[in-house]
Amino acid sequence: MAHPWLWTGLFALVLGAIALDLGVHRHQHKPLTLEAAIGWSFLWIALSVAFGCLVWWRRGGGAATQFFTAYLLEKSLSFDNLLVFLVVFRRFRVPEGERHRVLTWGILGALVMRGLMIFGGVKLLSFWHPIIYLFGAFLAYSGVQTLIHRDDDGGKAIVDRAWVKALCRVVKVPPLLFVLIIIEISDLIFAVDSIPAVLGVSNDFLIVFSSNVLAVLGLRALYLVVEKLVARLAYLPFGIGSILILIGAKMCLDDVVHVPSWVALCATMGILIVTAAVSLIKPPRPATTPSPLAPAPRAAPGGPVS
Repeated sequence: MAHPWLWTGLFALVLGAIALDLGVHRHQHKPLTLEAAIGWSFLWIALSVAFGCLVWWRRGGGAATQFFTAYLLEKSLSFDNLLVFLVVFRRFRVPEGERHRVLTWGILGALVMRGLMIFGGVKLLSFWHPIIYLFGAFLAYSGVQTLIHRDDDGGKAIVDRAWVKALCRVVKVPPLLFVLIIIEISDLIFAVDSIPAVLGVSNDFLIVFSSNVLAVLGLRALYLVVEKLVARLAYLPFGIGSILILIGAKMCLDDVVHVPSWVALCATMGILIVTAAVSLIKPPRPATTPSPLAPAPRAAPGGPVS
């Protein structure tokens, strides 16, 4: 295995952080406060920055810049995943005390699926490089669709799709397991966008895998932050769509106009900062209809209501 020190550092960091997280929250039946969720989010970000510094030390500034760009890109694209988690939990009336457990298993399962997809994507690019143009065109198209349908509730759309309704009729499992299946399939759908985007930054398996792992592992704590602040980030889809278009164009035109990784990193950070700032400074107009993200009635301990 190439770069054994980096792989060892990655697995040690991830396993240690998971053990700490599960140990601290093992007997917790109440959701974290906003302050605690922000603290855990910063912890995961700090660990990711530490690994990026390790990449810089072992492989140089170019590889580290690719890592930070891929990490920031995956983190921003995961916003849609969090909205799906939020809507699924509220639509199926999952008690707040059980959401931690579902998120933990859902994220661990997502890591396995994404690892397989990343491995396949890297192998495919090494076998037939022109596939990158198809990836780029797909990302640019996804970005345009995100901008056009920015007012739609993506999470609500996922829950209302035919395959979810079919699962409700066919799958006879405990309620929390059913919700976990919905989350896993939804993450797989969103990974079709995010993994090609990260492959547009680098086709180095270590860079792509580590950036995905560290970004996804921080989702559970970030979910609690988004749950509190989602109404104030209404313009963030503008940024997500713009980033997808930017990365798609970079993948398609890289042979003509090479964009350095540090430029892509600065552009991604700039877009996220601007759209987040606009969301906080200029709140959206009040909706005339009830929001689909409005809290659902609390369910009985028996589980979700279909």
